[in-house]
Amino acid sequence: MELVQGSIRWAFNTRTWNPSEKDWLLASRCVQIEDKERIQKFVFKADAKARMAACLMIRKLVHLATGEPYAMIKIARNEGGRPYVVNQRFPIDFSISHEGHFTILAGEVKNDVTVGVDLMNVNTKHELSKLFRLMNSSFTHEEWKTILAGDSEESKFAMFFRHWCLKESYVKAIGIGICTDLQKISFKLKTASLSADKCCTDTVVEIDKVENTSWRFQEWLLDQQHCVSVALSPRTHVEPQEAIPFTILTWAELMKEANPFLPPDINYCQTFMKKEERGDIHCS
Repeated sequence: MELVQGSIRWAFNTRTWNPSEKDWLLASRCVQIEDKERIQKFVFKADAKARMAACLMIRKLVHLATGEPYAMIKIARNEGGRPYVVNQRFPIDFSISHEGHFTILAGEVKNDVTVGVDLMNVNTKHELSKLFRLMNSSFTHEEWKTILAGDSEESKFAMFFRHWCLKESYVKAIGIGICTDLQKISFKLKTASLSADKCCTDTVVEIDKVENTSWRFQEWLLDQQHCVSVALSPRTHVEPQEAIPFTILTWAELMKEANPFLPPDINYCQTFMKKEERGDIHCS
């Protein structure tokens, strides 16, 4: 098997994925027992599917990067909740996000780059004034000026979620969680709107009001409803990463290399099949 390296960008549509009992049985045998148990606790199918897809994407990435069988791959989380590969032989960094229709993964293999990714559904229905009041302290004065400059409620929402996506991708990359003081992080957007055809790479970040040139941001529209931000920072001096578009995986592609290692658990699958579909949590 030829091992992968470089930048990896994957997306999986969990909204259109309707796993059969056989599919869910296979998936549940290819993830760590801790993840399997965590997934079972979700009340709704939609949230369980999103987390399962994330776990499967991570294992697929590590397997393709290292050649290790699924059973030998161990994923842990640091104090900030950031997942990492235990006992990695060379740099592998990755970040996941799921919201709306998709679960996504951004990975960097042998690039010695820190990566964070976030996904937002820009069509999420909220009462604008209430949401903006609730989130007032999450953005700087300059960011709010940009967000509120839109000439329609739709454009203001789009700019709001774009800024939030950028902030989450950054804090996920550094592994400190969104509970940090977001007023210290301010984004300046040079490109007014995002596209599904061309990556936006000219957004800059200021930390404590000083522009930080070590960070690069790649922004896309995954589709007309979902914006994506990938935050990248080299750990050593390397050239900026090429912007790689996201590949939308099918179920067959997601599971192509998967090798079950947990025993079959029919009761686990039957419990999942009885859950209601609705539900949508933003998670990383």
